[in-house]
Amino acid sequence: MLGGITFLFFLLIPMSNGFAQTWIKIELEETEYDDATDKTCLKETGEPLNGNYAIKFNGFQTNFEPFTDGFKNGEASVYRNKKLAERGTYLNNLKEGEWIYYKEDGTIRKRVIYKKGKTEPFGDRRLRWERSSEK
Repeated sequence: MLGGITFLFFLLIPMSNGFAQTWIKIELEETEYDDATDKTCLKETGEPLNGNYAIKFNGFQTNFEPFTDGFKNGEASVYRNKKLAERGTYLNNLKEGEWIYYKEDGTIRKRVIYKKGKTEPFGDRRLRWERSSEK
């Protein structure tokens, strides 16, 4: 059952706000990061990434990231071995707001709040770990 749920969720990823989105599939090796501008560009053309990219790493991880003029901006998700591993939002290349990190079985491992790429306190702790029913 969990595999079916994961697969169904994977199919829903290209949908956001009721509008279908197209994801451009590329390999990490097809991109390069420009340290001077902080932009991610296509190696072949040097043009900054624009649009929604599914960037594959090492054959087992795929990052779904929206780019605007080379900067990560918007809802992003990371899949490892075709399972959701993390999800959150980027604003000008920095993590912003709540990011949720998942265990391989699909349960929440931790939640982290970011502001301008830095972790924000959750009350008196910087990270809030989900309580496990396992003892």
